[in-house]
Amino acid sequence: MFETFIAMLMSLAALLSAAGQTASAAGRLDRHYANQTPYGDPASSRVRTPPDGYALTFIETVGRHGARTLTTATAERRALDVWDVARRGGDLTRLGEGFGPDVRSFQRSERVIGYGNLTAVGVQEWQGIGRRTAELYGDFLERATADGDSVRFVTSPVRRTIDSAAAMQAALEKGVPGIDVQPYVTDAARLLITSGATAAGDRALDAVLARPRVVTAARHLLERMYAPAFVATIDDPVEVALDVYLLYCTAPGLVEDTDVTFADYVPLADAAVLEQAADARIFYAYGPGVAGQDSSYAAARPLLTDFLDALDDRLAGGDTAAVFRLAHGETTMPFAALTDLPGSDRQAPPDRPFSYATNPWRGRVAGGLATNIEWTAYRSRSGRTLVTVRHNEKPVRLADRCRETVPYFYRPAELRRCLD
Repeated sequence: MFETFIAMLMSLAALLSAAGQTASAAGRLDRHYANQTPYGDPASSRVRTPPDGYALTFIETVGRHGARTLTTATAERRALDVWDVARRGGDLTRLGEGFGPDVRSFQRSERVIGYGNLTAVGVQEWQGIGRRTAELYGDFLERATADGDSVRFVTSPVRRTIDSAAAMQAALEKGVPGIDVQPYVTDAARLLITSGATAAGDRALDAVLARPRVVTAARHLLERMYAPAFVATIDDPVEVALDVYLLYCTAPGLVEDTDVTFADYVPLADAAVLEQAADARIFYAYGPGVAGQDSSYAAARPLLTDFLDALDDRLAGGDTAAVFRLAHGETTMPFAALTDLPGSDRQAPPDRPFSYATNPWRGRVAGGLATNIEWTAYRSRSGRTLVTVRHNEKPVRLADRCRETVPYFYRPAELRRCLD
């Protein structure tokens, strides 16, 4: 009887925890943080079960680092410059009076951490991914270790990716004692990807930023902080509002480091509009981009080749059981577009600029904090292999041009044919 009661309490606690996490995740989406949306730390994740007779043989991933401070103080300086001009001219509203002190308080916390560095939330995000990886694949990793196989981490040269790898490794080692993790390897060539924006993409982005609803949202946000007559003198109110919006989006990743949130300055209705504008900027630089052009994601091709080659090496008898790559949103977004992951498989026609109403692409999914893409390979005793894909720890099916052997599972040769 007592054991039954305890079991009921544990089940109730699990349900409440799951409900709380679901509500928390929904809350993050409702706050419109674009590609700075925190990943969270769900209690568990799921995988697709392979057909009978197949056993896990290889894991490889690429993921964005966890939550960080702003990479530079540039946007903060611009926002403070506008605020200082308004203050000197007596053009601050009562709400606006607090903005400058809030920015400076936020900066003090950032300087303690270091600009561009991982925050406490960022560490927790990758510790959580490591914990769930150990829970899902611990038996395989233990067997691989016993067989003399190793685990490899590959990072960009940037500190926040190395710190994310360390957070994941710590959780893996806790969940899989004795796991053999090789010294980290840095790979700037494949994991540091620059903007692939084109002239056509820039024109489309200009059209997005000039939309009346974007301009209206920007002015509404700024007029809460500054006198309307002052806002009327600002040459580019959208860019000024986007600087404030960037602070608002970055703050959730520093929730354990500062009390400043900037939520008072960014109404949710305005955040929803500015999120689309922010997403348009990265859609054309790193996402699916303009129909008929591939420059926004073509730079991810060497990374795809690395995925395919690492898989082939393992199947040929290589002793690396898992490769975990830690990179940036500028890496995961073009990789998702290149491989046509769901939501990243639709470009925008040149004459119909990106919008949420016509395109499913979202920065928080393709390039949000701790975004991750995983390939797992399963092998049968006869030597046949099946590969399945997860995006942000959720099983996904690839584009229709990739032929499934069974739902969610593909032959390696088919992946090379349809993706490469």
